[in-house]
Amino acid sequence: MRLLTLFILLAVPYLEFLVFMEVGDAIGGFPALLLTILTAVIGVYLIKQQGLVVMNRMHETLQRGESPVEEITHGFFLLIAGLFFLLPGFITDSIAVLLAIEPIRNFLGKSILRNVGTTFYRSNHPNQNEYYTGTIIEGEFEEEPKTADRPRNIDHDTDHECDKRPK
Repeated sequence: MRLLTLFILLAVPYLEFLVFMEVGDAIGGFPALLLTILTAVIGVYLIKQQGLVVMNRMHETLQRGESPVEEITHGFFLLIAGLFFLLPGFITDSIAVLLAIEPIRNFLGKSILRNVGTTFYRSNHPNQNEYYTGTIIEGEFEEEPKTADRPRNIDHDTDHECDKRPK
């Protein structure tokens, strides 16, 4: 994993440089630099707008008493897209544009959560949750005060070997 991380950290700037040089050859160096800066500014503005929409949806979801898992995944991918827009280069900007598209975020979020084993819960109450299939056991309990320095073994009348500690 460390080797893969090192490879990505070295390969992405190198590839960004190669793409920038190709674009610079095609349209000129200064226009390529301006285009890189322009995509960063426009991209961050769009991510900010979409982030506000996601925050509003998260607030509405919480007001309904539902779990905002989907909105949190959208926010996570928007954060990554914003970081990619700030990195100079056309490859990271292309990835950021893809992450800014909502259906792609939906697909990525659901596939990641499916692989992790998490499901979307629509309610905090198990009886209102269409995904909940387990058994519900209701009951009450009461804590009893300790009568000695250590708790009694309530399963047996005699003490176990592990319960005999030197005082």
